[in-house]
Amino acid sequence: MEWKSSGIPSIKVGGRYVPLTTLWLKDKWGQRKRFRVRTLVNINQKKPFFLPSWSQLAKDEKGRVGALIVGAHHSGWLKVGSYKEVVPYLFVSLDALPKKVRKKLLIPLEYELIEEEDMILARERGSSFYLASKRSKFFHEPGCWQAKRIKEENKVIFKTKKEAIASGYTPHKICGG
Repeated sequence: MEWKSSGIPSIKVGGRYVPLTTLWLKDKWGQRKRFRVRTLVNINQKKPFFLPSWSQLAKDEKGRVGALIVGAHHSGWLKVGSYKEVVPYLFVSLDALPKKVRKKLLIPLEYELIEEEDMILARERGSSFYLASKRSKFFHEPGCWQAKRIKEENKVIFKTKKEAIASGYTPHKICGG
């Protein structure tokens, strides 16, 4: 996966944005609870207008992969639960995300899950690549569920998207290949 600078020191981002409305965070007593996460577009309004926030894969300087939660369209602040504080972004572990969001985020990444300080994070495995089947015209990201179903004898591996497209394959609709 290609990691880009996020504008936040020591955090790089990759993959696409996935809408997010819920996070599982620890409350002040240490219990995991569900919190709503919204983008606050205008702080000064009496009745604020909320949008879902965006999540994206993020990697810190130690190589640990989590999720960076930002305001939708980069135009707002995050409001977590009923707290009065608003923040510009959050870096959270993967276990704080709902299962559907976590699966969508991890599609373009070949990863292994690690547990560190009661948090579940991911670590990248090797370099990025794309998979295709000899019996299909589509190519996939390594984490795509369709790529995991390809039999070993039918696998075709490409190092870049350009290489896969030049060979006559097209990106898969779900994972974007």
